[in-house]
Amino acid sequence: MSRNARRNSNPNQNRRPQQRRPAPPVDVWSKPGALPDMEPIAIAPEVGAVLKSLGDPPMVNASTAGEYFAEVVERAAAIAAALALSADVLDQGELD
Repeated sequence: MSRNARRNSNPNQNRRPQQRRPAPPVDVWSKPGALPDMEPIAIAPEVGAVLKSLGDPPMVNASTAGEYFAEVVERAAAIAAALALSADVLDQGELD
């Protein structure tokens, strides 16, 4: 194979990089818009439903791993509910 044939095999190799236009400047100290009204956060009745709908993970000891994943999701949901309660944004209808 000659040098010319080798050079022409990859046309992007000899191409010059295109110059990009700089991004327009952003005023980081500008006043932001108003925040939307806060809506209460409701606790899901079955937090692991999406995880269970996927079935067992494709691995050895899949059912055990699935149980561990479900426990992690349930723990994360419990922590999220506690944070929402501490911030007074938890839907109080769920606590009754």
